[in-house]
Amino acid sequence: MSTTGNEHVIEHYEKKIYDQNQLLQISKALNSTLDYQYLIDAILNICLAQLQTLNAAMYLETEVDSSVFQLESSYKGFDFGETELNFRIPMDSPLIHFLAEKPKATMLSFILAKPELSKDPIVLFFQKLGVEVIVPLNAKGRVNGLLILGEKMNLSEFLEDEKEFMTTLASLAGIAVENARLYELATVDMMTSLKVHHYFQTKLKEEMERCRKKGTKLTLLFTDVDKFKVFNDTYGHQAGDVVLIEVARKLIENAGKHDIAARYGGEEFCLVMPGADEEQGFAKGEKIRKDVESMIVKNPDTGENLKVTLSVGISSFQITDRNNKDLIERADKALYQAKHGGRNRSIIYKPT
Repeated sequence: MSTTGNEHVIEHYEKKIYDQNQLLQISKALNSTLDYQYLIDAILNICLAQLQTLNAAMYLETEVDSSVFQLESSYKGFDFGETELNFRIPMDSPLIHFLAEKPKATMLSFILAKPELSKDPIVLFFQKLGVEVIVPLNAKGRVNGLLILGEKMNLSEFLEDEKEFMTTLASLAGIAVENARLYELATVDMMTSLKVHHYFQTKLKEEMERCRKKGTKLTLLFTDVDKFKVFNDTYGHQAGDVVLIEVARKLIENAGKHDIAARYGGEEFCLVMPGADEEQGFAKGEKIRKDVESMIVKNPDTGENLKVTLSVGISSFQITDRNNKDLIERADKALYQAKHGGRNRSIIYKPT
């Protein structure tokens, strides 16, 4: 073998070792978190960095009994229009069956050359979008998502080594995503998408401990839909459920990156704000309250436009707080003051 040939072989194996080391580090990183959205973002960023592409996206199932995959909002680069954003991929489609039989990174051009798939609406959709490679995610012996990538920045073809890398990455990602999804389902209220009560209590305790050790700030918001029982009795529980979903949406939309939006119970929701003081909490409470006041909810039975208001109680961590209960009680008392002060207002707790 020539010297040049030897150099190519050495270079090939050096790259193999480098890729294996990268995958080992990626595996550790992916298995170190159960934060679903953080995980999705991390996987996509790995693809951008390792494979030198500007376009990456994932299609995943969003519910326990879902029959479709849908686009995750953290996609990178692809130019999705409104129609494309809402495109769903049935789990029993011919493309998914094909990828289940051969669970590896596959060029879209190869799929288009298959007569049984060349006219498949999903394949044609990906072609129009500019997808170059489709990689199935796998967990527990089934396809549980799709990773799609656009062309490389230098317009060169994806090498076999790169496709192998993507296949291994997808198998690691599939398991990590499945674990994170199960954790998400266990900690999220299915109707409102808010965190559940026990998660709230656990995270609040952690944040209070951080305040004690580091001297940081923490503010808690308690919110309650005004006259919700009357609303339910008047318009029915289905309309009431729509109200809770829409109010929760406003809470989630207004939550900061490190805030924890949770369902305390019934129509009472809360927002844990690490690092925030009472004034910041009040400003956030007012923003949420005004957003709820201005929203219109459709009665699912009659189509009638309905409106509701929200009361907000605000309290901040005190060094004398012994446990969650102390902080929660003050926020609850502030909420009581807002209710009995006329409703549709935000109140910071003041000792009576």
